[in-house]
Amino acid sequence: ITVPGAAAPAAAPAPSPATVGATGLELDAEQSENARTIIRIGRELGVPDRGIAIALGTAMQESWLRNLDWGDRDSQGLFQQRHSTGWGTVEEVRDAERATRAFFGGPTDPNGTRTRGLLDIPGWESMSYADAAQAVQISAYPDRYARWEQPSLAWLAALG
Repeated sequence: ITVPGAAAPAAAPAPSPATVGATGLELDAEQSENARTIIRIGRELGVPDRGIAIALGTAMQESWLRNLDWGDRDSQGLFQQRHSTGWGTVEEVRDAERATRAFFGGPTDPNGTRTRGLLDIPGWESMSYADAAQAVQISAYPDRYARWEQPSLAWLAALG
């Protein structure tokens, strides 16, 4: 039924991309905010750009750079960390800043020695991108991280 003179409701606008990498892979506002969090914390911790890019690509592979409240088994958050394996409580793995600090690890790791972050992996700097991500994540699909190497470098350049 059409009512004369009545305006049709406007369609909801599509989420606008916040950035476009060299690969054409766009990040929406939520993904960009999470990427900026990862970049900021990496910079605060003195992580080299390659390490920050590995964190960005890992979060993209694990959660599409979204802070998920679900995942495989009890995995949650940006990095799909599992509270049952020592990454923290459910609330802690869903805290994007804390989860990022745990992913990076090192002397200020909020998990202490319960988990092993990127900075705790001997020789991570000389590992392939996918191998470095896998050393932290211990995924059943270790090769899937490699596809995010170039996009993560583009996101880092655009946002960081």
